[in-house]
Amino acid sequence: MQSRIQSNPVGREVQNVVNEAQELLKTVQTEGSNKLDEVKTKVSEQYDAARAKLGDLQVTVQESAKAAVDTTDAYVRTNPWTAVAVAAAAGAVIGFIASRR
Repeated sequence: MQSRIQSNPVGREVQNVVNEAQELLKTVQTEGSNKLDEVKTKVSEQYDAARAKLGDLQVTVQESAKAAVDTTDAYVRTNPWTAVAVAAAAGAVIGFIASRR
């Protein structure tokens, strides 16, 4: 799971925030408040970067979902009987699978 988090840009940003928070705790324990402000600033910057990437990801997902809905709606409107047949076939397959349990 760790490698999957590292390959995802948002996962990397979140992991960086966690690592910096851990570093902050270690710094407070060993050096007191001397480096505290520096580490807090670094953690805050990484947190802001992670939030921005999550916001971008949310926008991308919303746009993709809207495009999929629009495409499906257009297809169903131009091919209503094909859509009915596909839905009926899918329902039959799901019913068959559910009845076997």
